[in-house]
Amino acid sequence: MKHTPSTEDFLLAAKQSEINALKQLMINSSLVVNVSELIHALQKERGLSNSYLVSEGKRLKQEREAELPATDQAISDFGLALQELDLKRCGSATIRLYNSLAYVMHSLDDLPAMRRQISRQEISATTNTKFFNHLIAGLLAVIFEAADVSNDPDITKVLVALFNFMQGKEYAGQERAWGVIGFTKGNFSNSAKEQIRALNEAQFGCFDIFNDFASILPSAQWRQLESADAAVEMERMRQMIVRFRPDDSLPSAIGEVWYQAATARIDGMQEIAYLITQELSKLCQDKVQQASEELRLHQEHLVTLGEYEAPPMSALTAMDAKSSQTTVAIGPGVNINLAHSLYELVQRQAEHLRKVSDELNNAKQTLNERKLIEKAKGILMTTQKVSEEAAYKQLRQAAMDGNKRIIDIAENIISVSSMLKAH
Repeated sequence: MKHTPSTEDFLLAAKQSEINALKQLMINSSLVVNVSELIHALQKERGLSNSYLVSEGKRLKQEREAELPATDQAISDFGLALQELDLKRCGSATIRLYNSLAYVMHSLDDLPAMRRQISRQEISATTNTKFFNHLIAGLLAVIFEAADVSNDPDITKVLVALFNFMQGKEYAGQERAWGVIGFTKGNFSNSAKEQIRALNEAQFGCFDIFNDFASILPSAQWRQLESADAAVEMERMRQMIVRFRPDDSLPSAIGEVWYQAATARIDGMQEIAYLITQELSKLCQDKVQQASEELRLHQEHLVTLGEYEAPPMSALTAMDAKSSQTTVAIGPGVNINLAHSLYELVQRQAEHLRKVSDELNNAKQTLNERKLIEKAKGILMTTQKVSEEAAYKQLRQAAMDGNKRIIDIAENIISVSSMLKAH
């Protein structure tokens, strides 16, 4: 006959489940660390490839060739991190994460062929930029989904901070890529100028959210980076782009100045990203150790109380003023200390879960809003045949015109789209 699980069994199983979930988060977080490094390598390769293509192979050729092994190493490290995932133990919570990883792996399979085309100058810098943009977007989705499946509020906060910082860093990388094209060509079209302006605005929107969730040290380093020489030089050259007129011309050598300034700033961002990932790794380790210690103490405490023989007594005589307010039913012959201890442990665990749930909901609200904004952007891109930057600009402009939040505009667009589909 099977043993009916007791209160103790379920209490300990709940704590063990928490430990298992934290261990899975630790694996996911380790993957996120490698994703961050791979994104940085791909961003650098994208910028160097653009300069190489626009200059018809005359600029940054050696630098690009030197960067390829670094990217390959980052891809190899990413692959090793993927081996730690248990693909047999998957459920609804990991669907989007694994879909994002499938997209990334498919895009990485196309990278060698893309590199050969770049080396032979068979594609344009615009095509090159779009390829890397989509690949990096897939990797950013991995970070987003890792945050979305997290059930620990402290870990979720760090992941939200990291995702928004990395998204802002990617916008900075795209700004570098498009700026390299314009400066190397010696001119900027109105659409290119607008695109760079939109990318500049978008990255700082991400950094604002990062500051809301980041700890003190990464936030302080970010403020320091934005007052450094590279950031000042970048702002000066942005103003050159703003003032550029169709009949103006710029020395193509400025493209390398722009690239170096943008790279110095982005490399500084990567140091901050590394700091966040290290904070994430340590937090995961500490959480697992803490939960494991709590489980051990629970087990020892229950064993100790279970061995203590209390005399049989009725529920009324057993309850003191505090415990009489509980709903625990204690019958004759039950170990009173054990029953009281179980009740306290269950109550403590319930309070812990309630607090975790509240904090987790607050952290995930930002992720849910991000999903809705991305969905609204997708609707605008499909219905109006515009780029992602143009779609976001429409959302931002509508929010400013209506004195509303972007999320409010996004929700309205989604609602209208759903109604139109229904009819």
